[in-house]
Amino acid sequence: MRSGHQAKNTSSGAIVIRLLAAAVTMTSFLSSAAWGQKAPTTPNEPWLPDHRTLERHTIAVPPHEVQIDGEHVYSLGELIDIAESNSPATQAAWNRAKMNAASVGIAKSELYPTIIAAVSGTNYLNPQLFYRTFVLQDWAIFDIDVHLAYTLVDFGARHTEISAAQARLVAANLSFNNEHLELIRQVSQAYFSLLRARGLREAAEVSLKDAQTSEAAAQERRNNGLATVPEVLEAKAATAKALYDLKSAIGAEQVEIGNLARAITANPVKPLKVEPLDQLRIPDKLDQSVEDAINTAFKDRPDLQADQARVSAAQAEVKHAHTSYYPSLTFEGSKGWIRGFGEQYGYPGTYAHTPTYAATLALKWTVFDGFRRENSIRQAKAGEKTAMEEIRDRQDEITNQVWNDYSDAATALEQRQAAAALLSASSEAYSAALESYKDGVRNFLDVLAAEDALAQARAIDVTARTQVLQTFSDLEFRTGDLLANHPKGKNP
Repeated sequence: MRSGHQAKNTSSGAIVIRLLAAAVTMTSFLSSAAWGQKAPTTPNEPWLPDHRTLERHTIAVPPHEVQIDGEHVYSLGELIDIAESNSPATQAAWNRAKMNAASVGIAKSELYPTIIAAVSGTNYLNPQLFYRTFVLQDWAIFDIDVHLAYTLVDFGARHTEISAAQARLVAANLSFNNEHLELIRQVSQAYFSLLRARGLREAAEVSLKDAQTSEAAAQERRNNGLATVPEVLEAKAATAKALYDLKSAIGAEQVEIGNLARAITANPVKPLKVEPLDQLRIPDKLDQSVEDAINTAFKDRPDLQADQARVSAAQAEVKHAHTSYYPSLTFEGSKGWIRGFGEQYGYPGTYAHTPTYAATLALKWTVFDGFRRENSIRQAKAGEKTAMEEIRDRQDEITNQVWNDYSDAATALEQRQAAAALLSASSEAYSAALESYKDGVRNFLDVLAAEDALAQARAIDVTARTQVLQTFSDLEFRTGDLLANHPKGKNP
């Protein structure tokens, strides 16, 4: 006949077995979906997932769309404001900077002690061997404890780690600024491209009217018996070509509307009005030398500044690697209270409780670690040299970029003057040719040639004006000035 203690042990064992079986069953159930996953059965056909798999392992992110006032005429500064407030790229860069700021806080936490409060309860039944006899013992212990650990001396290990984290935070903040610089340029270029497409569309409309005027003049002379049928047909063909060019220009304008809407995270389906090209002030000269532009870029470019901050972080990493050769002095202490119950089979149980404490002062010095420290220092020094060479490469790249964009801006200014003169001369030539044709002095081929030259001159003039704006914007982007000097909207 079993004693009460043995019955209790048997019941407890049965409960443990049941709990273990339930845990295994639940684990198998939860893991069945994972076990059911497999790669596509063949490379020849696409994978066709079931709806449950897609719902379980994919996340539907709703699209973000800026609300645009269809009646408001937006300036470039306002478009930049909208883009900066809604761009996923700047939001991601901002969160990366916040991650690095948190890493600084994590590094600084090493300067403070660690305090852990723990409460534990333990119960176990264990047979102990005394000479030739196993004695069954039942223990139950309840423990409350507060533990403190603090590094007293580490010869700069924590401070160099903090310095590296702070430098990485500066680099992340500068990368955030560079994202804004990239975004401002993207919006500006999309805006200027739209102005160019819109200007070309307006020029194509005027050219169509010119072609229709020339066709009407040819038809009138034909009606009066002064022109031939081929002249009228050539006029009709010129009108059809002008209409074709207009339709192409309209399509190109719609594409640029979509590009600008993408830059400001808007929907291209909604109407978007922007300031026309004629209302913008077009620069007529460069206000700095190419040497000054390169020096400005070296001083203000956020991507170069971020590279410099990464060098600072790499240097701190080298110092941190050297600190591993020094010892560390730590203190650990705890204070708590313990209450226990124990029972040995065949004897009555007993209770006990008492306060507890412990204190340890430890000096730790790594003597040998399989050359881990040496390799860590080599790795850190290589990282520092890599960062330095990346700066030199960036400087070479910046010099080339500024030189090219400065040359493009200077060329655009000269082309703008030539385009204005070409448009004026072509307009006068077309008017003179048309009037001379009406008077019977010139033939119709001269009118068509002057008409085509005028259409090209209009397109060249629009392209030249927007090219000045684009190249000046590119130059300010390359020097970093665009970040502070871009057109302002409602936000300063």
